Formats: sequence, C-alpha cells, structure tokens
Amino acid sequence: MSTESSPPQSDYLQRVRQLIELAIRRRWSEGLITRDPDGVFTAFLGSDHVEKLLHPAGSETVPALATDFTYHQHTPLGRLIQEYGIGPSEGDLLALLLALEIDPAVARLVSYLGGNQSQFSLTLDLVFEIVYRTRAAQQDMAAALMHHDLAAHHRLRRLRYLILDGADNRVALAQGIRMAPRLVSWLLGRRELDPELTALANLFSAEAPVGECDPESLDTAMAAFQRGGRLLLLVGPPQSGREMLLRFAAAKLGRPLLVAQARGIGPDRMVAAFREASLQHALLAFYDGDEAIEGETGHRFRDALAAFPETVAVIGSGRSAPTLGQLRPMTTIKIAVPLHRERVRLWQTFLGPDTALSEDELHQTASLYNLGIGGIVAATTRAVEMATFAHKRVDRSHVAQAVRQLFDADLSAVATRMEVTQDWSDLVLPDDIGESMAEIIQRIRFRSQVLGGWGFARKLGKGLGLTVLFSGEPGTGKSMAAGLIANELGLDLYTIDLARVTSKWLGETEKNLARAFDAAEAGHVMLLFDEADSLLAKRSGNIQSSNDRHANLETNFILARLEQFTGIAFFTTNLPSAIDPAIARRMSLHINFPFPDVEARTLMWQRLIPKEAPADEAIDFQGLAERYELSGGFIRNIVLRAAYRAIRDGDVIRTEHLQRAAEVEYRERGLLVAGGRLT
Repeated sequence: MSTESSPPQSDYLQRVRQLIELAIRRRWSEGLITRDPDGVFTAFLGSDHVEKLLHPAGSETVPALATDFTYHQHTPLGRLIQEYGIGPSEGDLLALLLALEIDPAVARLVSYLGGNQSQFSLTLDLVFEIVYRTRAAQQDMAAALMHHDLAAHHRLRRLRYLILDGADNRVALAQGIRMAPRLVSWLLGRRELDPELTALANLFSAEAPVGECDPESLDTAMAAFQRGGRLLLLVGPPQSGREMLLRFAAAKLGRPLLVAQARGIGPDRMVAAFREASLQHALLAFYDGDEAIEGETGHRFRDALAAFPETVAVIGSGRSAPTLGQLRPMTTIKIAVPLHRERVRLWQTFLGPDTALSEDELHQTASLYNLGIGGIVAATTRAVEMATFAHKRVDRSHVAQAVRQLFDADLSAVATRMEVTQDWSDLVLPDDIGESMAEIIQRIRFRSQVLGGWGFARKLGKGLGLTVLFSGEPGTGKSMAAGLIANELGLDLYTIDLARVTSKWLGETEKNLARAFDAAEAGHVMLLFDEADSLLAKRSGNIQSSNDRHANLETNFILARLEQFTGIAFFTTNLPSAIDPAIARRMSLHINFPFPDVEARTLMWQRLIPKEAPADEAIDFQGLAERYELSGGFIRNIVLRAAYRAIRDGDVIRTEHLQRAAEVEYRERGLLVAGGRLT
C-alpha cells in the first residue's frame, strides 16, 4: 500500500482545535452552553474536561487565530484545496471534517459544542458556528449555505466529497455533514483504487501499453483531453483497440487512466468514478458508455459531468451519440477492425517467432477471429502465458482458449456454451444437404479474404455476416449440424437461452440480443438460436395490445441488426411458415432438413449404437427403419432406452430390446400402435 505521511499537528489539527475553542468560548459567553464544571447537569463533559481536551499541557491561554492562514501545499489536504481553488473558510471546513474523522478529542469537543445531544455528529449549525462565525461575526448563514461549498450545486457536493445526512427530512441547520470515507482515506495517504470501484473499474498507470495505434486517432484523442470540457466518443466493435488508444493517449500526457464499466455501475458508483478520477488526476473513460446515460444512473452521470471540468471518454457503439452531443461538445473517433492481411501481420508480430502456428494457420486464425488490435494483443498475451505454463509452443488450441476468455463474460449472461462430442459420421444427411454444410464451412473459413481482400465488403455495403436458417421437423439434426460446423472450424458454439434473453421490460430484450450479437461479431463464436420461432415471428398488422407492439419492436430490432451483423449465427425452427418474411429474406442461407427416408433411418439405427456397446450382430436395422418412421432424435431416445434394458437383463443389445423401447416411446407420445410415422 502506498501512503504519504499525514499532515503534522502544527498544520491542520492545531488550527481545528483553535476554531473549536473559539466557538465553545463564544457559546459560553452567549449562554448557549451551561459552563458546568464537572458535567453533572449535562451528563457528559464538563467545562473542566473541555479545558483539558483543548489544552492537554495545562495552559488555558486562548491562541490567536491567524486570518491569513494557508494549508501547506506539501500535504494532501493542502494540495486538494489548491487544485480545487477552495477558499479559506471552505478549507477550514475540510480540515474540521477530516479532524472529526481521526481525532477523538475533536469529536468529543464538537459533540459538547452541540449540546451533547448528537454524539460525534457535525450539523450545519455547528459548521457555521465553528468556521464561518469565527472568520466573520456577521456571517449570513443563508448566504453561506447558498454560495459556499455546502451548496448542492457545488463540485464538492456533486462528486460526493461531502455528504449531507437528512437533507430530505430535516431543516437545513439540523442536517448532518461529513466527509466521504474515500476522501478521508485519500487525505491520509491511501492511493490504491477506491474499494467501491475495484469490481467495476481499472486504474492504468501512465505507461504505454503493449500494442500499437493509429497516429492520427492518437493525436485527436490527446487534443480532446488537453482542451478539456468535452466528450470523447470512441466507436467500434468489441476488442477493436478503443481502450488501448486511450492508454496510449494517457501515457503521452503522463497521466493514469481510469476505465469504469458503465453497465451495472449504479448511481452511487457512477459518481464515485468521477470523484476517483479527480483524486487520482486520471483521465476518465466509461466502457459500454451507452449504458451510462440511461435511468437513474444517467441522471447521476449528467450531474457529475456538470461538476467535472475535464474531458470524459465514452467507449460504446455510437447509439448514444445524439444524447451525449447535447451534454457537451463531442469528438468522435471510429476504430475499425483491420483488414485480413493486417490482422495476419498483427497475429504474427505479437505471437512472436516461437509459435507452432504455420503460415496457413495464421491466415486461418486471422480469418476466423475478426479482432482488432486490442483483442489480438490480449489474446496473444494470454495464449503465450498458457503455452509457457504448459512448457509448450503456442498452437491453435491456446489461441482458441485465449479468445474465448475475452468474450465469455459477455455471452454467459444470455447464452450457454455447447460442447460438441459427435463427429460427422453421427449425422446422416442427404447429399445435397451435405454439400450445403460444406459450403457454410468454406464461407466461414474464407470470408475475410473474399469480403476484405477481394473487395466484396465495399460492394455489398451491409449484410456481411453469415446467418443461416435451419428448418425441419424435430430431431432431424439441425442443432447437431450447427455444432459440427463449429467443431470443424475450431469455433465455440453458444446456444442463446431465449428465457434469459426475453424480458417483460421494454427495451431489455433488445439490449440482451445486442450484447449477444456484439460478442459474436468479433468472429470468435457462433450463435445458435434454437427454436427461434417466437423471436423471428411475423409482425402483427392488427395491433390490439401492448404485447403486440412489443413483439413488433423485437422483430424490427432483429431486422435492423441482421442488416449490420458481421458475425455468424444459426437459427433453427420447426415452423418456417411462422417466421416473418422480411427476416427470412435477410438470411444468408435457408436449409431445410428433410424427414429421413428408410435408407437414412437405417444408417441412423446403426450409427447411434457406439462401437464400445455390446450389440447383437444380427440386429435388423433395415426392419426397424421400415417399421418405425422416426427422426434421429426419437431413434436416439429409443437406442438409449434399449441399452438400459439390455444391461438390466444382463444381455447384449438385441432387436427385441430396440422394439420394446420403440413401443414405449410410441405409447408415451399418445399412440396405441407402435409403428408408422412419429412426429
């Protein structure tokens, strides 16, 4: 812990004691406090006790109060007073509040001055008695309340350096005033990040980070901070290097950088972030800054911004730009993901020469992960650390795991990572569907070269992502196909949990979907919207309730988001006719999984029994396929039932076990006859 020595007694504690003594003697002389020698009538401190607290050495001489007193600039309190341009009376107020927090004698004297009724509590009445009346006997309390540091609009109040208790239920002079605990710890020399912010903010030292940034963007950011009083909006996809640019700017300016997460920060911590940046003399930035302007947190953001003279950076998507532009003059910097060839260079540079990735694997890595400089630096750093720990060279598995860690937190709130244990031999598809699967894999593998290197992105303009609609009856292999594609490419597949995405609160569903789409756009994952009928449902032309209007808004959001989506997403449905036609048109591919015929069903019966399982070689797979018209999902259930029946009987899996299991499956679905098509 880094600390500075606290201010000496001769500086502020002695002056506070002088101020309190003058106030006590004044109230004694005015008869506002009974000068009870031993405290019998006051039941607390007597005047003799007070004299001993005021003069521990025994001298009762009242010291002269210097009217031109200034607090030493080498102390934290003196520096704070100088930097904020705080006047003499307000400087005495801060000294009094600090002394009250750390000196028991001062706390007892203040309580005595207040009539022993509110122990260790400082009211505005006592503040005026100790500070303002001592400096000017005719000080107007109302004027002091309106025009000094106690006024609600003042910077010390807005940034919660000073806290007023009871402002809503007490008259002004009865309100309590205290110094924020964070300011107390700061003035006592504790320089680490405010514990209230440790879970939501990072404080970076004034050192240049590992990486690189665009010189023109760096000059623009530095100019915005140097000018002050502006908002600096950094727009770009996740991990594109927005935070890195701010760290380079802070290093150039020789100042630390405080980056706070706006999502979930809450009103009080929002103000604490402004206060901490001011205390640390740090540049201030809010990540996911679009969230900073909403609700009660947004009100606090505006209030604190009005009291914060420096430029504040906002890292976001840009949707909040119109609102932010009304608060302050704004500078916008757009940071794009580099082209494929530039990403190859970045991966090669930051992985270093000691990597197991071949030239082809580097090109594939740059194609699969649509990351900017920030993400590439973070991923390579983590990959190298993992490989070093395992005493290996960096390979594709290290890179994949490192990239996953970058975005897992964003996705885990709305999605679940899907582990794929099957291989292509477990999926039985017609030849034309198999060709479509191969086409999808090639489109994902080479999309960076085609869209970027070959210039198709410039020609197409929008709709550059790959969105695939899989339709077909349940159990035909739609979800498995998406998993196998992800496994083939070495990508993670996240299944969107629609129960966690959808919300009854207006706009929350769209926010959750935006979070999932934003994370997927970096190219590190594939999204699977399983059973997406409700999400992609047709819009209602006859709006009769707020539910209809809300559903239409969600569909409109999906339409707009698909236009701008650059990632990979799969949607599955059993009812393609229920999907809004406009959404269906925006899908890159629409593949219908047919109900399996006899030949396909025969292969499914065979392949769903593992090689390790004891099975009769004479199982009549052809007969089972002809008798039972089942999709792959039902066949899987039946095979598993039969395996448990066989092990219960102490036997191998036979045709009879499979038939009995099929009969139970039909009966459970409400059919009395085991045979024919089951859907």
